[in-house]
Amino acid sequence: MKNLLFIIFLIVFISCESKVKYQKPDNLIPREQMIALLIDMHIASGTTGVRDKTDDKERNYMTLVYDKYQIDSTRFADSNFYYVSNIEEYESIFKEVEKQLKILQDQYTLIEVSQSQRALDSIREKQKIPKKLGDKDIFK
Repeated sequence: MKNLLFIIFLIVFISCESKVKYQKPDNLIPREQMIALLIDMHIASGTTGVRDKTDDKERNYMTLVYDKYQIDSTRFADSNFYYVSNIEEYESIFKEVEKQLKILQDQYTLIEVSQSQRALDSIREKQKIPKKLGDKDIFK
């Protein structure tokens, strides 16, 4: 009985994979540009609800992303649909997007820590608060 259930599960699992390959659109966004576009789209979508300098939090940054890459939403949708139909390629693209976003996050974290350390050093200098190094107190 367990073997029969396993075989049925295996057949259903294998049959769920799409065998349909859609025709490449004429205006397909190249893979590298698609990666850069998706990175910028993730960053733009992360700004939802964030106020800009003019105190406007309803700004749609996605249009700025489309303008940057000189595409429209239809071209993106066509290219995205094509890449989705080729799941291995789409997965590869998203792994690269995740990798690049992680690198950007690490860079900004490093900058933030560096700025915080500089601010703390300035406060210590101004207030003459000693820094401890080992057993010795020194002023910097």
